[in-house]
Amino acid sequence: MVITFLGTKGGTGTTTLAVNSAAELCRVSGQRVLVIDLKAGSGDVGLFLGLRSRYSLLDLLDQSGWLDPAVVPSLLSRHECGLDVLVAADDFARPSPADAPGIERVMELLRRAYDFIVIDAGSALSSCSATALHASDQVMLVANPDVPCLRNLQRLRDMVRLIGIPEERLRVVLNRTSDVEVLTVSQIEDALGRHIDHRFTSDYRTVAAALNTGVPVAWVRPSILKGEFERFARGLVGSQAGTPHA
Repeated sequence: MVITFLGTKGGTGTTTLAVNSAAELCRVSGQRVLVIDLKAGSGDVGLFLGLRSRYSLLDLLDQSGWLDPAVVPSLLSRHECGLDVLVAADDFARPSPADAPGIERVMELLRRAYDFIVIDAGSALSSCSATALHASDQVMLVANPDVPCLRNLQRLRDMVRLIGIPEERLRVVLNRTSDVEVLTVSQIEDALGRHIDHRFTSDYRTVAAALNTGVPVAWVRPSILKGEFERFARGLVGSQAGTPHA
């Protein structure tokens, strides 16, 4: 099962959600889980988990035409929680539009090796992220409960559907919510004309502590956010037995 997180704009927390969802999936499922940093440039997935990797996504892209599937694990990093990680490269020009066919080949290769693949696609709808969306069983559109994010969410939702991603694969994720928002969830849902699929609480202290120590949020302290990630992961495990991705 492939799950891609795509932000409505920079800073919505797609990396936080991708990394911690993947870590919880690894814990609650006991299955093989991989998180991929698909963003151009250095990315942050490896940083969030305190990992330095000798190899990156670009190594798989450049070798995807002839790479032996048995060699793939040696090109990945593993966090002590059991999660495998494919980091982004220190190249701000890649992945580029020319890498889209390579992304497709890499996804086919990795699907055979993992039960769950979680992708951090950042906040840019590029040819490479579009390829990842087409390979995904669920696409998480991430927004914060503010007017700029919600305006972009509606636009992004329309753009994603225009490139051929069916509505039934789309999920709306509201990140950094609190009880003192100017806009209520019901107001947001009315404006969007659809329900919010998932909500994650704003908890800067816990997220910052996890980032500074290179561990998942669940390892830091008991929190509401920890429980939300667990419920989210268990929901994905439950949906894994649903209709296969076409």
